[in-house]
Amino acid sequence: MYIYNITFNVEESIKNEWKDYVKNIFIPKMLQSGIIQSATTSQIMVEEQQGISYSIQFATQDKKSLEKFKKAELYPILNDLHLKFSPKMVFFATELDVIDKQ
Repeated sequence: MYIYNITFNVEESIKNEWKDYVKNIFIPKMLQSGIIQSATTSQIMVEEQQGISYSIQFATQDKKSLEKFKKAELYPILNDLHLKFSPKMVFFATELDVIDKQ
């Protein structure tokens, strides 16, 4: 399994609108192709100087599947999110190769 993790920092003033958009529009768009197998949304439990941090982990079968998704679909979906919430939201992505799951 391969994980595409996106970490977000969201200003308090837009958190409810952001959560609704992510749940009802962003994640369904990410899952639509079938390449992304699942999405797990978590609030990061650290004290922030500004905003609230969230992590969304998108599972794919392998790195090759994720690369296919990134080339075909990812960037327009992320751009829509960025245009809607910037500058009150920032994000970065990391890729994780799951080596063990118990």
